[in-house]
Amino acid sequence: MNRTTGIIKMHYRDKWTWFIIPWSIMMFSFVVNLIVGVLLRSEEVHYTGGISSIFIYLFIAGMFTLSQTFPFAISLSARRKDYFLGTAAMVAMVSAVTAAALLLLGIIETQLTGGWGVRVQFFHLPYVNDGNMLQQLWIYFSVMMHLFFFGFVMASVNRRFRMTGLILLLAIMLVVPAVAVTVLTYYRWWDDMFGWLSGYTAFQHTLWMLPLTIVYALLSYLFLRKSTV
Repeated sequence: MNRTTGIIKMHYRDKWTWFIIPWSIMMFSFVVNLIVGVLLRSEEVHYTGGISSIFIYLFIAGMFTLSQTFPFAISLSARRKDYFLGTAAMVAMVSAVTAAALLLLGIIETQLTGGWGVRVQFFHLPYVNDGNMLQQLWIYFSVMMHLFFFGFVMASVNRRFRMTGLILLLAIMLVVPAVAVTVLTYYRWWDDMFGWLSGYTAFQHTLWMLPLTIVYALLSYLFLRKSTV
């Protein structure tokens, strides 16, 4: 337990990676959108997808965190299990804090400022924020965890099987969607698929992501156990 806590502390010292950089990127996008809102002076609500930057960053962080911290942690005699558990705990805490902050900013945006005075909806988006507060928190949290471990399992494949394994994984990731698109187009199933997906809420969609997140995490752990430093 002490070694796992040590891994968490190791990650926490790198505040630039976990806090400053992702929030700086997102807030820069926020300021740009505010400026656009001021210039447009539109009577309609201006929705923006700038909030997605912090989610994309966590996916990227999942890929580079391993290469930056794994060798260092192992050199300090940390077990691979401790490294995995400490990293998972750190990303869970970051995701939880970020989810709460995004929800709070969304409330300020819609209920206190009317879109920051220029009718800009940056933090509160239709469909994503249609559920209650707990559901919205879960949506943010689960998407961030999913994207991080998606990037983390890719980095784990590279660590375990080197470039050959990563190239094979990328090839599979390209071929499978291409085949799916071909089948959907050939049988004209696009309308049926979108109609079926639209029958579920964003909260329900994120519940479907949970098994995939668990699979990514388990595969990451298995690959790390067999990987070299």
